[in-house]
Amino acid sequence: MRRLSLNEKFMQMDIKQWVDNWKRVGPILEQMEMEALRAPDYEKGLADFMSMCDWSCRHSEPTHTSGLIEQQRLFMKMKQR
Repeated sequence: MRRLSLNEKFMQMDIKQWVDNWKRVGPILEQMEMEALRAPDYEKGLADFMSMCDWSCRHSEPTHTSGLIEQQRLFMKMKQR
């Protein structure tokens, strides 16, 4: 059997520690997620949503069409395949 280098030994220790951490922390994170799903913070969600909408309005260019013509062109292109 080949002897492990010092680097390989550290890698094995890191992997074992990583697995042990997830075994310990995984259930805690799962419980936190379930609690967040059971009691959502609608005010924060709405504030986040409005922030995204504001960002989108500030960083987009207005269009002069609805995009329907482009959509129909893409559908026709897909149909030909």
